[in-house]
Amino acid sequence: MNNSMYIAASGLLANQKNIEVISNNLSNVNTTGFKKDMAILESFPEVLLSKINDRIDMDNHRAFRGVNVERDGDIFTLTIDSGYFKVSTPAGVGNSRSLRFIVDDNGYLKTFYKNTEDELKADGENYVLGKNGPIRVEDRNIEIDYRGNVISGGQIIDNLITFPPFNVIGTTSGGVRFDKIATDFTPGVITETGNKLDFALQGDGFFKVQTPNGIAYTRDGSFTLNANRGLVTNEGYAVLGQNGPIVLSSNDFEIGENGDIIVGGQVENSLDIVRIDNKEYLRKQGNNLYRTVDNVQAEEAFFDGQLLSGYLETSNVNTIKEMVSMITAQRSYESNQKVIKAQDELLEKVVNELGRV
Repeated sequence: MNNSMYIAASGLLANQKNIEVISNNLSNVNTTGFKKDMAILESFPEVLLSKINDRIDMDNHRAFRGVNVERDGDIFTLTIDSGYFKVSTPAGVGNSRSLRFIVDDNGYLKTFYKNTEDELKADGENYVLGKNGPIRVEDRNIEIDYRGNVISGGQIIDNLITFPPFNVIGTTSGGVRFDKIATDFTPGVITETGNKLDFALQGDGFFKVQTPNGIAYTRDGSFTLNANRGLVTNEGYAVLGQNGPIVLSSNDFEIGENGDIIVGGQVENSLDIVRIDNKEYLRKQGNNLYRTVDNVQAEEAFFDGQLLSGYLETSNVNTIKEMVSMITAQRSYESNQKVIKAQDELLEKVVNELGRV
């Protein structure tokens, strides 16, 4: 009985965080270059449920009929009808009879997600466990046989299946939890302003900005000039060019589509615009700036898009979709409230009425 109350409480906490994220998106719908956030929720790991001092029910332990293996490109999908696959998660070890994983860049078998570019990513994801812990292979071209053995280079590396004791009757979960916030980097609509110091990027790129805490990245191109004619953000951070912070020597300048700043027919500097190949490690730092997480370097690459002067990029928040998401999250929150209220009333009856009997 209390278990359902805990599950409903976890749903309350997760939905509260989701509502906070959606509210932040809505409050920034008019913020230049803002990218919407998404709350990533996941269920607590499925833990094994056992009988204690009771008859062993063999109906729950079917004969092992092998592993059903499907492969779609780099994605492996496995299912079994007896035994469990194990996955290491931040909340503990999860058990399931179905498993999807890829081999990450370091050779580990891990769960995965797809980013907005439909690319498979395994950063921050969970490790698939074998009998010897996380499974790592040297060759990504692996095979899984019907016994659950992981085969790489003709050698059995480990085995994926765990058969629990006979008193285990299944799995149970503790509800859902907030995992992380992911940023949707899809572009917003580009609008014309006529201001030569407003810039928008068509394509996958970021402006580089010098801050007291190091280099940061932004899609917000609403720049201005400081007293020294340096190009700065609205917060006063220097916008970086290929030759350092940009200083405009004259009001009579032109901006090329590649970021070149041309004065009197000569290129004075060029906006340092880069594509970042590991955007999944970018985190918002406030003031529309991004920085990679600690111990991860931004993988800068050539920006092959187009710079537009006199334009700004709007936020990519769709107000109608966010309002629908907000209503859904609020209804889910209210449902969990009702479950807790019902459980509380049931507990009250147990304490006050059963006690008299």
